[in-house]
Amino acid sequence: MGREPAPLPTNPGSRPTKALDDAVFASAELLRGRDRNRRKIILLISDGINGTQFNHHNYEDTLNLLLRDNISVYGVAVGSNSFHSKFSLLRQYANDSGGDIYYSAKSDEMERLYSQITEQARHEYTLAYVPVGHDASSNYHVVRVETKGEGLHVDTRRGYYSLPPANVPQK
Repeated sequence: MGREPAPLPTNPGSRPTKALDDAVFASAELLRGRDRNRRKIILLISDGINGTQFNHHNYEDTLNLLLRDNISVYGVAVGSNSFHSKFSLLRQYANDSGGDIYYSAKSDEMERLYSQITEQARHEYTLAYVPVGHDASSNYHVVRVETKGEGLHVDTRRGYYSLPPANVPQK
């Protein structure tokens, strides 16, 4: 199944650190064993603070793990809407993994948002295709989706990892 995720770091004698990258990485590690055909999402409720000095993993490594294991991050940014810049990392995880982000300034909004997020995740669609002329030497493929209709909006992750062909010995 995999190794046990490392515990999140803390400062002894202080409140727990804000290691957002490590929290997402550890959550993704917990979902790795779930069947590839099952939807995998992380619901991340955060104030947006990321103490980079406390992280053992960075954004790119964590995002690669999310994409490789087909995990979407749904973020709930807790705090005043006027401070959207402090939620940039949370927004990146949501957008780049194919999830979404929501903002909540008050605790009574949380129940409504949770219901909205689960409804959205339940009704998402997965499009499948066989790429033509892709680089066979790479297992990462960039995705670009466009719509022709006005007023339509498509959210997609920026790429995906393909699985190695079945029953082919790995070197």
